[in-house]
Amino acid sequence: MRRAALAGAGALALLGASEARAGSVMAEGSAGGSLRTWTLLGDVELRKDETFLTLGYTGTRTQSETALSHQLSAGVDHALNEHWLLSGLVNVGLPKKSTTPLAPERPLLDLPAMSARTGYRSGGLQLAATYDSAGFSDVEYGLDAGLGLTLYGLDREIFTHQTGHQETLYRREEPLFLARPSLGARLLLVDKWELGVRGGLYLYSGDPLSSGQFTQAELKEVMRRYAANAAEGNLLVKTFTQRRIKELAVDLSGRLLGVNALTGFPSAPALFDVKPSVTYRFSTWIRGQLSYAFTRYVPGQGYAHVLGTRWTFRLADSFRFWASLALQSDHVQGEAPLRSGLATLGSELTF
Repeated sequence: MRRAALAGAGALALLGASEARAGSVMAEGSAGGSLRTWTLLGDVELRKDETFLTLGYTGTRTQSETALSHQLSAGVDHALNEHWLLSGLVNVGLPKKSTTPLAPERPLLDLPAMSARTGYRSGGLQLAATYDSAGFSDVEYGLDAGLGLTLYGLDREIFTHQTGHQETLYRREEPLFLARPSLGARLLLVDKWELGVRGGLYLYSGDPLSSGQFTQAELKEVMRRYAANAAEGNLLVKTFTQRRIKELAVDLSGRLLGVNALTGFPSAPALFDVKPSVTYRFSTWIRGQLSYAFTRYVPGQGYAHVLGTRWTFRLADSFRFWASLALQSDHVQGEAPLRSGLATLGSELTF
């Protein structure tokens, strides 16, 4: 599928696409721990061997108590010649809201229950240019550059509720802009081996750790409700903060539009990432890939290692399916490593 590259914030995978057809449909699902994600992508040829229209949908749930994230995308790939391909994609993150209980109702003290509601929406543009040597020698190569621009709207409110009555204590909305430039390269050797590397930077307009989080005034209000049990109040605030950071990190990563999960899903907003990979084609029908990804989170949040493998099986000229497994280890200073895994299944039908 041609959109594989741009959906993952780069056009590298386009270089390995099969010969042009009238279109294709791809479906993929990933699961690991409490995270679930699924993707549907469709390509339609607008001009033979030159221009393709792509439509996509991705749904993700980071934790069982959070709301689903829905992303819609539409893009165009245009081949200028046998060497150059230009791609553009517009994506929209539909509004979502998640509610988290902060304090239970206390009838004896005449205190209502308190909850936090967080919201999210986004809109972005991704651009990519790919160069392919497009030869038939034993050594061929490809290069690509991409740029993702996304504006996020993050809102939250603290409210109390008691016997059907609700009162809003705080309500705030914050914009956050993200620019993500990326570069990729690959080397094809004797039509069997493929060596690739990809890297990207994350440039934020503000501090992504404080975006969508409690202010000091809000923290003071929550702690006042827990004057009799400050430890419980601190734990709830910490749990809410960590959940919000992880949820935002996945949204900011741009990987909701990815066509496989070999890069992992970050536990905090990223500063940069790099991913080398090696692929071997055993035959026309079987291909295996081994990859490693390193992600450096924003200061104070540590880093992550991801080791992944993906196996692709082509059962016919028009149908293939794949399975991948990624093992991730997150490291934060002063804390024990957090290890997780993500399994993925996908298929593509070309017509």
